[in-house]
Amino acid sequence: MISPELTGRIIRQCRKRKGLTQEELSGLAALDRTHYSKIERGLRTPTIETLFKIAYALDMKPHKLIEIIEKEIPDDFL
Repeated sequence: MISPELTGRIIRQCRKRKGLTQEELSGLAALDRTHYSKIERGLRTPTIETLFKIAYALDMKPHKLIEIIEKEIPDDFL
């Protein structure tokens, strides 16, 4: 299983690069801010639907976000 902490860290980095706050991004993604915060902190694992919403809110294609996450997965995981 992919680490929720890794996924959250990558999403947080992407959000910060866009200059968005958690509140702004969660609003753009139509997600509850508390739920979104838990995703960034690695306390929740986002569903594929939620990943799509986050990617679109970041103005990127979902496969690009997944690709960024995939590149950070340790080689011994696969």
